[in-house]
Amino acid sequence: MLHLKNLARTVVPPLKNSIQSEGVNILRIAPAAVNVCCRTYASHEIPDRLKDIPTSGNPRFFDMVEYFFHRACQVIEDKLVEDMKSRVSIEEKKKKVAGILQLMQPCDHILEIQFPLRRDSGDYEMILGYRAQHSSHRTPTKGG
Repeated sequence: MLHLKNLARTVVPPLKNSIQSEGVNILRIAPAAVNVCCRTYASHEIPDRLKDIPTSGNPRFFDMVEYFFHRACQVIEDKLVEDMKSRVSIEEKKKKVAGILQLMQPCDHILEIQFPLRRDSGDYEMILGYRAQHSSHRTPTKGG
C-alpha cells in the first residue's frame, strides 16, 4: 500500500502536466483548423489607414465606427453569399453582396440645423445640430 502512494506521487504530476500541455497545443491549433475548413468568398479589405485601430491607444470615434463596419463586412460576407437564394454563379453572388455592402457604407442623407438660443445671462449662442440617415433601403432609417 505504501508503494502505491509513492508511485502515485511520482507518476501522476508529470502525466498531469503532459495532458495540460497537450490541451494548450490543441487550443493553439484549433482556430487554424476552423479557418481552414471555412469557405473564403470574402474579398472585402479594411483600408490601410484603419488597420491599426484595434491597437491604437485613443482612436477617433469615426475611425472606430468605420473600422467596425469593414470588419463586419469581412465576417458576414461569406454567409451572405452562401445564403443568397438565386441560381446565379458564385461570382455573381459575390458581386451582388459587395455592391449591397458598398451601398450601405455611406450616409444617404445628412440634415443640419442651426438655431439661436438665448442664455439666462442674456447672451445669444448658435446651436448646431446634425442628423445622419443610413440605409434608406428600409424605413424608418437608422441614424443619429
